[in-house]
Amino acid sequence: MKLLVGCLCLLISFASLSEEKTPTDKALPKADFLQNRLNTMMQNTASWLDNIGDDTSGANSIDNNSKYNDAASANGYLQLSWLPRTSDLDNTDVNFKVALNLPQWNERLALVIDNDDEDELLLDYESNYLDSNQDGINVAFQYIKQFSHKRQVKNRVGVSRKQLYLRSEIQYNWQIKQVKLNFQPRLDYFLQDGWGPSVKAVAIYPLEESYFSLSATWQKVQSEARSRRKIGFYHIKPIGKNQLLVSGVQYIKSNNKEDISNESYYVSTRYRNLIYKSWMYFEVEPFIEFNQLNNFRREAGIAFSLISYYGD
Repeated sequence: MKLLVGCLCLLISFASLSEEKTPTDKALPKADFLQNRLNTMMQNTASWLDNIGDDTSGANSIDNNSKYNDAASANGYLQLSWLPRTSDLDNTDVNFKVALNLPQWNERLALVIDNDDEDELLLDYESNYLDSNQDGINVAFQYIKQFSHKRQVKNRVGVSRKQLYLRSEIQYNWQIKQVKLNFQPRLDYFLQDGWGPSVKAVAIYPLEESYFSLSATWQKVQSEARSRRKIGFYHIKPIGKNQLLVSGVQYIKSNNKEDISNESYYVSTRYRNLIYKSWMYFEVEPFIEFNQLNNFRREAGIAFSLISYYGD
């Protein structure tokens, strides 16, 4: 399903190539043209949706349109990945996210469409290649209230897991000497799976030219027998201006609805490089996994990803 959705996104973008081009469009390389047309289409969609919330009419509405169009915005990404590993050389993955900020509806309201499994609380700097079996598309309205640089509240209502859900979370940020701390309690309610409380804690310690990140999450969905637990320790080092190296190890423990335990250890090094202008990146991540379902046999693999961003 992910691959199909990704292909549809690409087909829609390529379809725009057949439309009449302006002289400026003709001068652009194909990659820039494609990204520019996709960005324009999404920005126009954000402005159109934002103007639906306009309660003015007549000349005032026309005069204000430019102001609303400037205020509304869209951003997102499309990620295409190939994930060959010892047991599956043909594993592929497609992830995308579209966020439309609609200030005319409310100052911090956004429409979010993606196929990422955001029900799973991710660690900072975690790659989600371990849980790449999410099937379907999530749609949600999100409202963020920023009280200060140390605290914000995020509320969301939408559809995920093929069911309606509500979410409310608080993010606290503070610093003790050199250590930056983040604490994020969250409460979900799924129409079928019930309550889903969770909490995430992060500590970041800077070095001279890099930094360490230690993060942990706890999550309990009512329909599942036991809670999900994750711990991750990462070293993040910028290499030059446009490259990043993330090395780390993570531990995951969970139980499904039948109370079958699954425990895994994951070690990886992820290299990220800006390969075109400011919006196209390439990632390569060799990894080793020890999973309980495979009797903790060592399984090696490597992930290749091409990520294209657009928007403000």
